[in-house]
Amino acid sequence: MKRLLVLVACLLLAPSISSQASPLPGVSIECESGPHGIEVHPGSDRTVNVGCIVVNDSLYTESVDISVSAAGLSTAAPGSITLPPGGEEEFTVAFRGDEKMSPSTRNVTVTATVTNVNGAPCLTCEPESVDFYVSILQYADLSVSARTGTLNMEIGTNSEVTFDLHNEGNGKDSFSVSIENKSALESIGFSFSVNDTGELDSDERLPFSFTVSASTEVPATDVQVIVKFVSDFDNSEIQQSQFILRSDGAPEPLIEFGSDDTALLYGGISVAGVMIVLLVIFIALRTVRRKRVVGYDGEFDDFVDLDDF
Repeated sequence: MKRLLVLVACLLLAPSISSQASPLPGVSIECESGPHGIEVHPGSDRTVNVGCIVVNDSLYTESVDISVSAAGLSTAAPGSITLPPGGEEEFTVAFRGDEKMSPSTRNVTVTATVTNVNGAPCLTCEPESVDFYVSILQYADLSVSARTGTLNMEIGTNSEVTFDLHNEGNGKDSFSVSIENKSALESIGFSFSVNDTGELDSDERLPFSFTVSASTEVPATDVQVIVKFVSDFDNSEIQQSQFILRSDGAPEPLIEFGSDDTALLYGGISVAGVMIVLLVIFIALRTVRRKRVVGYDGEFDDFVDLDDF
């Protein structure tokens, strides 16, 4: 009786087992769809990991080879996996790029191939594959150095300041340029004609210049000018450079009537000067007159008295 019950149970379970497993050897494979990006800027690990799963859909124990195709990228994945009937296993495929690799999108294929079924080679097993994309991400990087250490300017003149730019990012980029302390410099009479850099290729070097103008009202100046460069691709990439702006300013006037009090002071000095001149002339005239009187007295002394005859 017990044997009969076991036989009936096996017959009832057989359709269920056959509905879940294939009588033919084979596997299925899936991987995370992404997006998958690799950072390749200096200092990054330049890797990305993608999770995959392989499933044995058959009634047999299978040995499964894993292969990865990713042009231009280094890869790491398990070479072979053994799965029991209906078994599955998760694994990771690692992708690694080169430092400063150009931005691009790479097509990746991960393939699972059954090589052995219950220990015997499988000559008819077809490989199963999954495709996805791995991207090499762009990054921004710029180096800036000023050719001009100190710019000496006379009032009412224009001069140019030049910087050497080097796009050290891995893709094309352009940079906006601004004067950090522009308002303060404009308030004392300087002005700036600044444009953006235009597009630079990766690793391109370029001299960049802009014009500084000094008005006729610029005072004596010795001030640091801060120039800021910001990447248009990634505005968190900011570089600064400095130079010294120097001017002797306008010459000081000999007399400056800056207020009514000053004008009154100089007016008083002028009147006093005129009075002193008049006093000197008056004293000189009196001195001449006295000399003439003394001269006449001497002449009368030379006459002979008539009473002596």
